[in-house]
This record gives sequence, structure tokens and C-alpha cells, in this order.
Amino acid sequence: MSSLSATVILSSYNGEKRLPNTLDSFVRQDLPKDGWEIIAVDNNSSDRTFEILQSYADRLPIKPFRHVTPGKSSALNEAIARAQGELLVFTDDDVEAAPHWLSSIVECARAHPEVSVIGGRIVPNWERPPGDDPLYTWLPLGSTFAIVDDLPTGPCDPSKIWGPNTTIRASALGEERYREDIGPLPAKLYAMGEDSEIVMRLAGKGHTAYHCAEAVVRHFVPASNMSADWVQKRAERLGFGIPALQPEKIPSGPRLGGVPVRTWLETVSWGARSLMLYPLPKSRLRFWAIWKLYYMRGLIQGIRHYMPAARA
Repeated sequence: MSSLSATVILSSYNGEKRLPNTLDSFVRQDLPKDGWEIIAVDNNSSDRTFEILQSYADRLPIKPFRHVTPGKSSALNEAIARAQGELLVFTDDDVEAAPHWLSSIVECARAHPEVSVIGGRIVPNWERPPGDDPLYTWLPLGSTFAIVDDLPTGPCDPSKIWGPNTTIRASALGEERYREDIGPLPAKLYAMGEDSEIVMRLAGKGHTAYHCAEAVVRHFVPASNMSADWVQKRAERLGFGIPALQPEKIPSGPRLGGVPVRTWLETVSWGARSLMLYPLPKSRLRFWAIWKLYYMRGLIQGIRHYMPAARA
């Protein structure tokens, strides 16, 4: 058994502006630094990401390396291969971890050896507070901005464990790895959900999930992500990933241009609604009609990418 309680794993692409705040919060962890390590990946950055990671070597048990293959999932898989901890703690390069974050995870894992996957609180660190913009009354803030701030400590639905605060026992992970055909890529359009996919895959094999509300990270939400336009365009990535993550949702039957006719008809319907509502003042109905059209556009591209063969 490893002598290390935990390995913190993160991948960063052009993160020179985000990383210092994250790494400073790791310096403040109250878990003794001889019991954990950080495997930090520079995923083909063109800025000073790697130099910043190296600069913390005298303050953190950090092991940075460069991974030139673009794609977050590929980078995380390489980091897993290098990890030595009993617990693999996955996070992002734009979080601020509370001082007791790691120690709470380790304590929770020791108290509940039957649990394989542990999530924690993810609270928003808004660059620009939402204020009274009605957009935020129309959105599910949790899934839109990866916020998990209302679950009590205890067994939980594995679908509520998300990337910035995900811990998996190395023994439970075994040979399982992130799917490299989903997750952030330099390409404009990619399938989201690599973090949820691996957790749900483990859950499907009987591994249990637990929420540790005492393990807290603040996740940065830039002002650029706080507009109706950004949220609606994000729907395109969500739709693109559905054929990869939930292929059972794709209609069967005849296809046109490689896409089910039923999907085309639904897209035309949402397109017509969007066209009628677009000139009108902003409203919940207008927002969701445009959101759904972007989603359907991504879904069509995802079907062609992930499910090119027709289904009877």
C-alpha cells in the first residue's frame, strides 16, 4: 500500500493567470505535506504554465510535467499513470481550496472504507456577482456553473459529483481511464462530461458515492461565462456529447444525411420557435428556445461524429 494518502491531479492549458491562486490555496492545506503529492500537467500550453508549476516546488510536493497531446482527458490519464496516492483527488486549475479540503477528504475516506468515490462542496467564485439579472432565475446554476453547495454529508447520487472536486480510490479505479474522445480539446466543439462519465461508469460497476460537505473548493466563474450568449452556445457542446454519453437517447428509425429524421423534425420545430421569438424582448421562453436550437445543432454534429452508422 502506498505511503501517500492522496495524489492531487490537475491539468492546465494556458493557465498562467489562474494557477497562482489555486497553488497558493494548496500551500495553505493543513494536511502534512509528506503524506500527499500533486501531479500537475501542462497540457501543451503556449504561456508560462509550466514555469509557474515549477516555481512552487519549494513550497509544495508538486511533480509537474508536460503533456503535448492536446486534450484534458489524455493529460489526466497520463497523470493517473504517475500517481502514487491511495486517493486520486481530481480538481481544476481555477479553484481555491479551503485549508481543510484535503484533510477532510482523507478523513472521510478513512471513516468510510466502503466508499469508492467522494465529492465535495463546489461554491462559485464569481468574477462578477450575478446581481438581479433575470438570466440567473432561468438557469439551473448548479449544472451550468458546476456548483454543488446544497448537499449534506453522506451517501449521494454519483451524478452530483463533478470535476473540480472529485476523489476516486486508486483501488476502485483500477484500469479504468478517462475517455479521450470526450472532454475539453483545442477544437471549438467538443463533448463535455468526461468527469461525470467516469464516475457513472464506476457507479455502474457497483462502486458507491459519498458527499463530504466539509471538503470545499471555490470554483472561479469568469464574467465572460455569465451571459445568455455563452450559456446558449454551451448548449451546443452539451448536445454534441449526448451520442457519446447517452446513445440510448438517439432516436431509431430512418435517417437523412446520417441523422434520424425525428431529430431533424425536432430541430426544425425549435428553429421555427427561435425565429419567431428572437425579435421579441428577452424572456425565459425566448432564452430556452434559442438554447434548445443550439443544443439540437450540437446533437446533429454529435450523431454524425459518434454514431455515423444508421440504427434500425
